[in-house]
Amino acid sequence: MSTDRKRVQWGVLIGQAVRPLPKARNVTDAVLYACHLKTNRRVKTIVVYRDSDTENWRKWIDETPVPTQLALDLYDKEAR
Repeated sequence: MSTDRKRVQWGVLIGQAVRPLPKARNVTDAVLYACHLKTNRRVKTIVVYRDSDTENWRKWIDETPVPTQLALDLYDKEAR
């Protein structure tokens, strides 16, 4: 088994904010987390991913880039 494989970071796009999912191991985990998130409003959640901290988040379903702000990326580092 090769260890050269990149670790994908998963997250959920809620409205216009990305919430990282550091415990998600694959797209199935990310979708399950997204389905069970409790939001204040009926806001659509979309699974997003990226290959590293330097790359933009992309929608999993069609790979469309998702613009984010630096503050959103800092949330992930504070959660660790």
